Amino acid sequence: VTVIAGNGNIKIVGAQGKKVVISNVLGQTVANTVITSDNAVIAAPQGVVVVAVEGEAAVKAIVK
Repeated sequence: VTVIAGNGNIKIVGAQGKKVVISNVLGQTVANTVITSDNAVIAAPQGVVVVAVEGEAAVKAIVK
């Protein structure tokens, strides 16, 4: 599973069928979804976000 931070979004590659939770620094959930494609893009606010993919370690990403 690959997590790539972009301009206003997070791109997640290789997580088809897995649950993904994106939260901000304050712990507020920004997105909570199940990825349906192998290459998904999810909108995210600017700043540091935490991306947790089911079965993987959580990853911090900086969204521009």
